[in-house]
Amino acid sequence: MDARGGGDGVGGVPRVELLQERRGWGVEVETCDGVVRRYRYGSEAQARYFAAVFALGPRLLPPVSTGRRKRARRAA
Repeated sequence: MDARGGGDGVGGVPRVELLQERRGWGVEVETCDGVVRRYRYGSEAQARYFAAVFALGPRLLPPVSTGRRKRARRAA
């Protein structure tokens, strides 16, 4: 992963980008097939950790984040 977040293409992940968003941090991963996946994390540390993991080029990527979590109602 370089300063821009790009990988060296090992393992089929040519680009990994760390993103700061309004509601947290994210990582955008482009596969060698040109498919772009975006993952969301609650902290910068989590996002940086997984950006480094993705830059290593895992053979299998986890499912894409769904975005929002439903909150359970609390009893009064």
